[in-house]
Amino acid sequence: MSYLNISKRLASHLSARTGLSSEKEVIITYAIEILIINLINVMVTLALGWLLGVWQGTVICLITVAVFRHTAGGAHSKSPWRCAMVTIAIFPLLALLGKHISGFNQNYTDVLDVIAMLVGIISISLLAPVDTPAAPIISPDRRKKLKSLSLLAITIITIIVILLRQSTWINSSEIQQYLVLSVLWVSFIISKLGHWFMNLIDQIDLKK
Repeated sequence: MSYLNISKRLASHLSARTGLSSEKEVIITYAIEILIINLINVMVTLALGWLLGVWQGTVICLITVAVFRHTAGGAHSKSPWRCAMVTIAIFPLLALLGKHISGFNQNYTDVLDVIAMLVGIISISLLAPVDTPAAPIISPDRRKKLKSLSLLAITIITIIVILLRQSTWINSSEIQQYLVLSVLWVSFIISKLGHWFMNLIDQIDLKK
């Protein structure tokens, strides 16, 4: 993996100050690289959400999916940059779609929301946590803990969606759709179809 110059310089500086070995310097370089990519990822995603007029929805979708990413897991691209590209493309679109759906007739949104949440509950109950070859879940205790946290997360999201449905708050319908679509995305990314999608992303030749 090639690294950004800033990642290598920061890692080299830290290693020189602390006297770390070259092997540990490589690890630090990778950690700094991931941190920088994630920071760029979030900033660009939020900027795009703001340009599309759905900054709030983009934030909600990012936070919701992040919770499940740390508990339910799911498919990842082998390249952190490709993962960032998927995030930048998907989350503002989820927010834009959620804002659009919130304007539908209530009967239609109720049906969509019930189906989406059922898909989410079933997917997480059956599949979570989903690991990857690069980050396997070896410990049975950790797997059990992640399963419990995943179920707790989907339970809390379900309760929030129900409360928003009953609320008269002007923004409740939009936030409800952001949450529901985020749960659908989580259901997709922990499924075999989600893994196929990320494998497809990895196969795209960006050098052409």
